[in-house]
Amino acid sequence: MSASTARRTLLTVLLALTAAGCSLGGEPGRGPVALDVRPLSGATAFTYAQAVRLHDREERAVAACMTSRGQSYTTQPRTASARSEETNPYGLLTPERAAQDGYGIVGEYLYRQSSPPPPEEPRKTAWRQALTGTPAHRVRLRLPDGVSLEYSTDGCVARARAELYGADWNTVAPVTMGLANRVIGSVEADPGYRAAVRHWSSCMTKAGHPATDLQAPRRAIDSRLQKAAADAETLHALGRDEIRLAGADAGCQLETGLSEAVRDVQQAAEEHLLTASDRRTVARFVADKHHALATGSA
Repeated sequence: MSASTARRTLLTVLLALTAAGCSLGGEPGRGPVALDVRPLSGATAFTYAQAVRLHDREERAVAACMTSRGQSYTTQPRTASARSEETNPYGLLTPERAAQDGYGIVGEYLYRQSSPPPPEEPRKTAWRQALTGTPAHRVRLRLPDGVSLEYSTDGCVARARAELYGADWNTVAPVTMGLANRVIGSVEADPGYRAAVRHWSSCMTKAGHPATDLQAPRRAIDSRLQKAAADAETLHALGRDEIRLAGADAGCQLETGLSEAVRDVQQAAEEHLLTASDRRTVARFVADKHHALATGSA
């Protein structure tokens, strides 16, 4: 499985919703701009603040459900950082983001070291089934990107999500994420996209940072992280290298008009791939999202 495919699959299974972006780095008609291109017009995008708020409300609903079933449950904090939420699914990067945080690799490592997730406790079958549901109520979904997903409708997690977003959310959300992933896969396989990446790659080679795909610079930094993490000075040096590399990457993306090329390819891919039924599903997802954000207290 490729790194990009694994990333998309994880997003689908966990229903991790990326944050919305905006266009930066230029004005219309004045040369290349750095666009934060995302599938489905950003339909699956939540700001980090929205994602945290909704996560906390969902956790409270899960806890109330578990209590009603005679089970103890401690609400879990959202462990993903803003940088993790906002990573562009194609690997697009603005010069501003690169200058501030590079790819977010070292920064995310430091964040997770300072905010480790709570340890998982061994639980009895009754507790697990109260939380995630029973086999008798299991639903199997085959998503548009080919991923298979299972969940049980009688678990507190599924019921909390239905309470927060609406009765159809447990189906609409993964299907919409599957549509987004399918669009990404189509874009990355498109000859126009591949030509744009080759143009960017040539720029990176000239800048002294050879890379054949948009994830290669990230892999180069990530491969050094484990060893660098053993020494604070080495880790900080890696962070500086990351910012320099990301700066070159973002500069080449801007110089070659990569994000604009991705936008154009994505637009054509969505026109070809999405059926009227798909578009209704996406509209339902957006309506459910707005409903959840408009109701309840923060």
